[in-house]
Amino acid sequence: MLTYILNIAFVIIATVLYIKAPWTYNYDYSVLLMTMYIVQNVLFFVTNKRKNWLGFEFFFALSFFLVNFVYPVFYAPTERIYWSFFSFAFNDNYVTRATALAYFAYAWYMLGVTRLLQLQREEPDEPTFTITMRQYLWFFGITMVAWCLYVASGGLAALQSVYAEGTNLRDVGIYSYFNNIFTIGCYLMSIFIFLLPKQKWWFYLLVIVGFMLILLSTGSRQLAVSLALILLVGFSMYVYHLKWWQVAILVAGGSSVLFLVMTLRGDGLDPAAWHNTLAHTQLEEVWDIYEDLIINDLSLFRLFGWAQENDLTWLQGMTLDISSPIPGLAGYIVAHSDVPPEMLHGGDLPSYLILGPNATWGVGTNMVGEAFRSFGAIGTALSMFLIGLWVKESYYRAKHSVYWYLMYFLLVGHALIYPRAPLLYDPRLVTWSLLLLLIVMTITEHQAQIVNWLDAMGKKREVQS
Repeated sequence: MLTYILNIAFVIIATVLYIKAPWTYNYDYSVLLMTMYIVQNVLFFVTNKRKNWLGFEFFFALSFFLVNFVYPVFYAPTERIYWSFFSFAFNDNYVTRATALAYFAYAWYMLGVTRLLQLQREEPDEPTFTITMRQYLWFFGITMVAWCLYVASGGLAALQSVYAEGTNLRDVGIYSYFNNIFTIGCYLMSIFIFLLPKQKWWFYLLVIVGFMLILLSTGSRQLAVSLALILLVGFSMYVYHLKWWQVAILVAGGSSVLFLVMTLRGDGLDPAAWHNTLAHTQLEEVWDIYEDLIINDLSLFRLFGWAQENDLTWLQGMTLDISSPIPGLAGYIVAHSDVPPEMLHGGDLPSYLILGPNATWGVGTNMVGEAFRSFGAIGTALSMFLIGLWVKESYYRAKHSVYWYLMYFLLVGHALIYPRAPLLYDPRLVTWSLLLLLIVMTITEHQAQIVNWLDAMGKKREVQS
């Protein structure tokens, strides 16, 4: 109850801070916003009596801080913007106002996260459902087959060339479908691995880690990071409850590894090139290793400014996201729509505003900026509140439902990337993952009946022939 009352107070404070936010850059106001953000999160984790504190909320809070609060406080005042990304034009006057919007949005999200704490619910640390070895072997088999087809169709070679040779990351081929199935298979293996008997999951854990290392060697980090988050949270829930200092060490170490991957991925597997690149790499601020997250503050500023000069887009900017679960539908909509593609897909508008048309790469986006340009301030508050409810509902329903369990851990896997992603993030992954899980569960639960039916059909054909 205390957590809920505190977050109601923070919503009121955040609303006032947004209304009163200046329309020019103000360092002291930016510090105040960052301080309120830190205080609210500290109080949330101190007063929240949930046993498994390590989950979506923790990693989302960490990423949201880096995406929205570091630049206004630690970089903007110095005017030492040595990242080429911030050399692109944006209106400095929007920085503090947009940061206030980000805190306003986060406060509403936190209210949604704590709302369901008022219900008497059991901790979902021991699910009432089971995953059998037969079902898990289906996940393993699907993953391995999809991986082999992905490699055979040239997907791995195409991925390696993205950073080593500058190939367009948006290029697609038949391997893209195999990659989607492989990705879902990896998620299923990671999410359910700790529900197996302990002596069973070592082999599969090594397989998952092997895939993560292969992907990191190409310079691709997103899937590897998502799997790492899922495994880390699952390990903390079922094997050993990690202490805060252990998590801090893991976060610092993981951040350093990912920074090295980002820095060296253009050099392929050439140790000499690595040495040369590292020799010319300078870190002027401790925050520099989080460059890939911090730079998405620029997307917030550009989207905020765009929304001041244009009408709200409502669901138009989510058209391709909503249609993505149906293969080919998004391409059909783009081909037969008079609306520019950058207005139909969450995340494309910032790339268009910053890089211009026909860019061969994307800059990422900002979930607060996407919400604001779609629904305005009130709609942003409601959207973030609903996301908080979705997170909490998934967490508690996971105890009794394998599908909600999958949903929650998919959220965990995307906790770090979500603040710099579209508001409606990857419906295709969620839909296809749930569908594949449903198919596997149905087949394994009715396998005997299916075998008998196929056997009867075979005998019937023999008699007819």
